[in-house]
Amino acid sequence: MNDELRALILEAQDGSVRAFELLVSSHLPRVRRFARAFAASDSDVDDLAQEALVKVYKNLRSFRFQSAFQTWLYSVVRNAFYDATRSRAGRERSREEPLEQDHTKAASDAESADEGMMRAQERDRLWRALRGLPQEFRTAVVLFDVEGHSYEEVADIEGVPVGTVKSRLSRGRAHLKALLAGGQGPGGPEDDAPVGTSGQDISSHAARSRK
Repeated sequence: MNDELRALILEAQDGSVRAFELLVSSHLPRVRRFARAFAASDSDVDDLAQEALVKVYKNLRSFRFQSAFQTWLYSVVRNAFYDATRSRAGRERSREEPLEQDHTKAASDAESADEGMMRAQERDRLWRALRGLPQEFRTAVVLFDVEGHSYEEVADIEGVPVGTVKSRLSRGRAHLKALLAGGQGPGGPEDDAPVGTSGQDISSHAARSRK
């Protein structure tokens, strides 16, 4: 950890809102994407991300410098998302949502407009499928395939061995592939496939979801 980051953390721990905003600013897009996998709908994403960041702020004094700040932050964010999911138990966790539209350009070219709509539909379908995964699989797939964390980083965030992360990725990808194909997912935990199974396809989908 460099001295600048350490000083910023100490200042934020002393209650500086400005220091906290600077500290988390580079993580905001990732936190929001992570939130999207746990929100009931796209309209709830910003609220969920905000709740998670409030929890980070409230728990910042518990951060110890022997840990990587990024790992600690995503651990707190992940726990906030799990809490939010548990609080919605018994309610429908997803609903039909409007397609994401890009209003930055006039749709003068019909073919380009159609392509843009197809990309929006693909992103929407992927995120809805991700929301259908069990929590532990969802977290592993989002952190590894969408956000590009390493096995070791995901293991630290989740507090589990690397082997468990690989197993969750394998099973999560298998579930996600089935959901994207219109199925209900594999039958259970014993349906493990090799870790690499469909990983390239899922990563390709995930890369497009970040755009």
